[in-house]
Amino acid sequence: MISEGDHSYSIIFSKPTDMRFKNTNGTYKIYAVTGTNTIAFGIDCNEADMQKLLGFTIEKEYTKSNGQHVRVTVMGFKVFKERIENPLPGGLYSTYDNPIQSFVWEDFSAYPNNQYRYHFTPLFDDPMNIRRGQAVSITVRTEPTWKANDHSVFFNRGVASSQAYAMRFGNANPDNVQGAYEWLSRGLKEAIIAFIKQAQNGDKIYGSFYEFRHDEILTAFKEAAIKGVELHIIYDAKDNQHIDSQSGDLIESFPKLENEKATARVGLDNMPNVELTPRDRNKSYLSHNKFMVLEHQGKLVRVWTGSTNISKGGIFGQANVGHSIEDEQAATKYKSYWDKLKTQPTSAVLKSANEQIQPNVVVANIPQGVSCIFNPRTNLDILQFYANLLDSINECGCITFAFSVHQFFQEALSDNTSSSPLTFLLLEKDDPDISDYVYQNNVVKAVGSYIANNELYKWVRETNTNALQLNTHVMYIHTKFLLKDPLSNDPIVVTGSANFSQASTNENDENMLIIRGKNKEVSILITLLF
Repeated sequence: MISEGDHSYSIIFSKPTDMRFKNTNGTYKIYAVTGTNTIAFGIDCNEADMQKLLGFTIEKEYTKSNGQHVRVTVMGFKVFKERIENPLPGGLYSTYDNPIQSFVWEDFSAYPNNQYRYHFTPLFDDPMNIRRGQAVSITVRTEPTWKANDHSVFFNRGVASSQAYAMRFGNANPDNVQGAYEWLSRGLKEAIIAFIKQAQNGDKIYGSFYEFRHDEILTAFKEAAIKGVELHIIYDAKDNQHIDSQSGDLIESFPKLENEKATARVGLDNMPNVELTPRDRNKSYLSHNKFMVLEHQGKLVRVWTGSTNISKGGIFGQANVGHSIEDEQAATKYKSYWDKLKTQPTSAVLKSANEQIQPNVVVANIPQGVSCIFNPRTNLDILQFYANLLDSINECGCITFAFSVHQFFQEALSDNTSSSPLTFLLLEKDDPDISDYVYQNNVVKAVGSYIANNELYKWVRETNTNALQLNTHVMYIHTKFLLKDPLSNDPIVVTGSANFSQASTNENDENMLIIRGKNKEVSILITLLF
């Protein structure tokens, strides 16, 4: 049954589900991959069955939390001009006679750990004289948010710059609209707080954070300390104050001052069982981690990591991900890394220690399960490994870039041809260096943006996360992940805090996970990407 609006701060563990579904019995074959909140569909058919095909009516069937069973026709943006000559900007129209005109479609309105049944009806001939074919149905189940003895993945919406936000909240600042922050979080903030709240009297949390300045989450840490949890937090405190070369303005040290103001504001800086360690050595480098390790009853049991800064922009603005990993071996490695960070080592000492915790890996010998990579490292070999991994795909590759595309990846993609497997690039901003071999060589590029006016026919003007005062630097794509053959039987994920760049590899404090053979995590990531 559908449990709508459940944003609990407690953890209820459930068994993982089978996240890949198909119905290949009919003319039109339906494939589905489910995440926690999103379901991605692909439709396949013979070329002859595309003749006079207009698209698909989609119906969705499910049971609400009150026991009411419903079957609704999905609404969409696209219409036939012959049927609706002057659609309203931002209007939604029934796919009953204005079908989905695509072989790929996603439902972003699903709830975790629930069953849905979808009916796809092909429409043919003419928009004013529609002929309806035989419906094809498929039943799917979404993944639970928290998985027992496993890996749980959480995404915010990352769509403050979107038609959905514009239509729902009128592009208003979320400070001024009830429910906007909850909608944008989509459980990411709640998951961070739930991770903290699971710690009990006598437990310990070891954390390392770049931005550590969101009051509600810092309050959750304070409440944990009040009930007897020991907190050991490293935060970025680099003294990087400078004069802006263009404006001449004084730019204060960031995030140092904001972090320290927040800990003082919440009262976290004056508690006997809270240790706050400023990471201030090597001021030109970033202490860019976003992780915490839970020690429960003397055992290191669980890790939280990902791309999400503990800030308003990280949680509600730019697209971000958080991972909760119940794995004692991974937790032990993260604690070893934390121990070394705590000593404020020189860059050379830290690099050597990181490579002792986890040596470099090669594409031909990636271990099953979870491998933990800690930066900085002595050279760029691990960055070259990521590029080689993308270059080794057999079916499909996907990667996000918050900044530019590093030369290693440019070289890896430069020899792709129209026969190469599909490679999807999701970029924060466009990179002209890769334009020569995009599209014609099965490389598909998407770039973060927003609709600033109504020139695009009948679409609503959008805003961006800068205008909403959520982000000032990275506005759209802050996630860091790479997927190799995500729909195969041997998928590989790379994800964590590090951008795929030189600075993140051999300068900044960073952490990454290499995950092999865990289809559930890949499925959740791929539903986000598409």
